[in-house]
Amino acid sequence: MKKRNLIILLALSIFLIASCSTSLGIQYQQPSNINMSNYRNVAVASASKYSGVQRLPMFLRFDITDPTIQLYTIFSTFDYDNVNDRAAREVSNMVSKVFTQSSYYSVMPSSKTDAYLDLYKIGKDPSAMLREDGVDAVIIPKITRFYNDEYVDAQYSTDSNGNKVAKYYIHRSIDIAISITVLDTATDRIVASKEYSAYEYDVEVFDPKFPYLFSVSQSDIVSLAISDMISSIVADFVPTTKTAYIDFMSNKPKNESAKPAYKAAEDGDFNYALNLFMNIWNTERHIPSGYNAAVIIACNGDIDRALALLNEIRCVSSDRDVNKLYAKLLDLKSRNEAAAEQFATKTDTVSSSTSSPYEFLLN
Repeated sequence: MKKRNLIILLALSIFLIASCSTSLGIQYQQPSNINMSNYRNVAVASASKYSGVQRLPMFLRFDITDPTIQLYTIFSTFDYDNVNDRAAREVSNMVSKVFTQSSYYSVMPSSKTDAYLDLYKIGKDPSAMLREDGVDAVIIPKITRFYNDEYVDAQYSTDSNGNKVAKYYIHRSIDIAISITVLDTATDRIVASKEYSAYEYDVEVFDPKFPYLFSVSQSDIVSLAISDMISSIVADFVPTTKTAYIDFMSNKPKNESAKPAYKAAEDGDFNYALNLFMNIWNTERHIPSGYNAAVIIACNGDIDRALALLNEIRCVSSDRDVNKLYAKLLDLKSRNEAAAEQFATKTDTVSSSTSSPYEFLLN
């Protein structure tokens, strides 16, 4: 009963979509890909600067054959320290927001988490201290790949005097990958670890006389790449509310007595429309009326009753749309139940004598 009430409380609402047909929206709970029900109290660490091998360009690369370009000795647009600092900050802020902006988690801020993790360097046990502070798991982001590239090429045209004219373009790209690891503070075990990657590319006109004036900065490109990961991280770690839209079945075969029901639905009077559709289904076995009644019932918060009605319809008809709606509602019910399980906090823990993984995760 508790689970059912939670599903109804979280799940379903009705609204009318302005279109050529009436549509209803069913709000449902999408469970996260990783079940974090044991780890609702988390500490989120900051990401460190990338320490792996990177391309370190000193001069801008010109992929063109043009003797005039040799007049310019142009240093790379990349500021190595700045771009690595920016990437670490952006990753840290992005991962922190994913967890702090979700009501699903209670989150220790990164500044406090980092202070705990720093104690590892002097031989302390961060997990034990975090556990005493009520933290179930540490979320540790890490930049695992960070590659920058830039080059200039040219497009050639001929002016009205027959002279060859070059227009230069600078191409800049960021290829970045990160990992997010969940460390159980009770066991020092890694309970989840996911990799994410993004590639962002920008091209704009390049003037060799003004080689550092761009409409998009290098840091902007880094930010765009990192923001591309957000939806995937949310899907993995945060149960979310989504909406599925379902169109009414049209009045075919046409039934004159169903017209008032369609009109009531168009006007937003769904309770009245439901009564009319149900009466027509019960008395005339009009498939569209039964189908539309099931849609309204589901959107009113009773997917089980809607499935029962659709099963009744399926006994007298093999209509493809009826079967598709039945399968869709079964899927939404399954998602709601999985999300409800994730919202049910569990406290089971397993003791372990594994060695500390912090050296690997923080370096």
